[in-house]
Amino acid sequence: MSGWSVYEKESFKKTLPDEIHEFLTKVYNVYFIQLPPSLMKSFETVRDKLIPLTVRIEDEKYRDFCTTFSQIYRSVMVDSSIPQNVKEIVKELAEKTNKFFQSRGFPLCVTELKYYRVKVKVLYKGKPLGNALVIAETSGKVAASKETDSSGVAELELPNGSYTISVYKQLDEDKYIYEEKTIEISSNTDLKFNIEKTKTYIEISRERGGRPLIKEIK
Repeated sequence: MSGWSVYEKESFKKTLPDEIHEFLTKVYNVYFIQLPPSLMKSFETVRDKLIPLTVRIEDEKYRDFCTTFSQIYRSVMVDSSIPQNVKEIVKELAEKTNKFFQSRGFPLCVTELKYYRVKVKVLYKGKPLGNALVIAETSGKVAASKETDSSGVAELELPNGSYTISVYKQLDEDKYIYEEKTIEISSNTDLKFNIEKTKTYIEISRERGGRPLIKEIK
C-alpha cells in the first residue's frame, strides 16, 4: 500500500514553533536585509530574542522579545535622522509581527505609538520670539525640531514619552537664548517658555552636560 499513513501525516503538521521559525525566515529576515547597516545590530538583538521561540514557547521569552522590539521600534520612530523610507520598513515589520502573533492568540507584541500635538510658545522679555529653534530630544536622539513663527509659536508632533524640549537662538557673537524643560507627553500639550536672560556658549554647554549644542545638530 502506497502513501503516508495517518500517523505519518500528523507527524508532519506544523507546530507553533515551526510557524514562528517560518515567520523568522520568510518575514523577519526579508525585512531585516532591507535595513541600513546602522540599524543591523539593533535588529540582530531583536532577532536573537525571537530565535528561542522557534524551539519552545515560553511566556517570559515572548515578553522579552516584545519588550526589546518595542524599545528599538520607538527608538527608530522618534529619531529624526533616520529616513522616512527606513521607518516605513520598520513599521511594516512591526505590523506584520503583531498580526502574526495576535492571529495565534498572543497578546500585542510591538507597542503601538500614539502621537500628540505639542504647541510651544516662546517669549523673550515678554514678547514673542520668532525664528527660535525648538527641539525635542529623547533617549539622546533628536525626535523633532521646528523654528517658531512670528508669534513665537512652533508645533511638533511627538509620540508619547519623556522629552527634553529646548529653545535656542543666537542673538549676538556670544549672546544666546537657551532654555530647556523636561516633560512627559501623554496627550496634546501646550508648553510656554518665558525667557528673560541670555546665556553664553559656555553656560549652555555646561547646562547640556556634554550633549551637542543645538546649532551643531540642526
